[in-house]
Amino acid sequence: MERNFEEQLCLGGGIAHLILLFMISLPNGFVLFVLLKNPLRCPRKSFTVFLTFICAIDLFVGLVVSSGEALMRFLCAFGDRGPPQEGDVPRVLSYIGINSSILLVTALSIDRFIAVVFPHTYRQKWKPKTVVIVNLCIVIFSSIFASIQLSDISLHLYLTIDLHLHTTVPLCMTSTAYLGIFFFLKKQSRIVRQNQVTVPMGSSINERRQEGEGKMERKFATTSFLILLFLILSLIPYFTITTVKIHCESCSGKHWFLALKESCFAFLFLNSFINPFLASFRISDLKRSCAIVLGLQRQVIETTSSHFLSSATRCEMRDTANQATGCCLENVKNDPLRPTS
Repeated sequence: MERNFEEQLCLGGGIAHLILLFMISLPNGFVLFVLLKNPLRCPRKSFTVFLTFICAIDLFVGLVVSSGEALMRFLCAFGDRGPPQEGDVPRVLSYIGINSSILLVTALSIDRFIAVVFPHTYRQKWKPKTVVIVNLCIVIFSSIFASIQLSDISLHLYLTIDLHLHTTVPLCMTSTAYLGIFFFLKKQSRIVRQNQVTVPMGSSINERRQEGEGKMERKFATTSFLILLFLILSLIPYFTITTVKIHCESCSGKHWFLALKESCFAFLFLNSFINPFLASFRISDLKRSCAIVLGLQRQVIETTSSHFLSSATRCEMRDTANQATGCCLENVKNDPLRPTS
C-alpha cells in the first residue's frame, strides 16, 4: 500500500512538472529573446535588466528544474527510486531558482523605491551595469546557499534559516519599500494639485520630460509590485507546509501531508508562468516589441526618451505658436491705421 501510494504520488507530480516545463519555458524563452533583441532600440534601463534576469531565472526553472523534478518523479513511479527528498540534486536546483527569484524581486522593490523617491540620485548613480553586478551576486549567493544542502548540515537548521532568509527578511524589506512608495506618491500628488491651482502656466520641455519619466517609473513600480504579489501568493502554500514540517515531525509520513506538500511544491512554480505575461501586458514597449517579433506590427525604431522629447517639443512649439498668434491679433487690433467697420 505504501509503495502504491508513492507511485501514484510520483506519477501525478511528474505529469504536473512535465506540463509546467512547457508552460514556463515557452513564454519566458520568448520574452527573454524579445528583451535581448530589443527591436524598438529602447535604451537599457535598470528595470529592463531586472526583468531580463527574472525571465532568465524563470527559464532556468522551466527547462532545468521542472525537467529534473519530472524525471525524478517518473523514476520513482516506474523504477526503484523513492520520492525526491531534500538534498537531491534536482531539489538543490529548485532552491537556486526559487531563492534567486525571491531575492531578485526584493532587489527590484528596493530599486523601484529609489527610482520613485530619489529620482535624481537614481539617474546619476544607479546604472544598468551596477544592476547586472548586483543580480549576478544574487544568483551566485543563491547557488552557494542551496549547495549547502549537499553538506552534513542539519536539515531542520537549514530549513529554518532558509525560511527566514528567503521569506521573513524579503517580506519585511519589500513591504517597507512599497509603503514608502505609496506614501511618497500620495504626498507628491497633493503637491502637484496645489501647484496646478497656484501656478496654472504651461510647463517647459524639461518639466514635461521629467513628468513623463516619473509616470513611467511609477508604472514600473506598479508592475514590480504585481510581480511581488504573485510571488508571495505562490510562496504562501509552500512555506506554510514547510513550517508545519519543521514544527510537526510526526506529520511528515502522513499520506495527506505528502499529497499536500506535493501540490504546494507544484503550485510554487506557477509564478514563473505568470511573470512574462504580466510584464508583457503591463509594459507598452515590451508589448510592442513582442508584437513586432511575432510580425503583428511594423517595426518603428523609436526610443522612449526621444518619444518624450518629441512630445514635449511639439507641445512647446504649439504654445509658442499660440502666443505668437495672440500677439499678432493684439497688434492688429491696436493698429491706428486699421479701418473701422
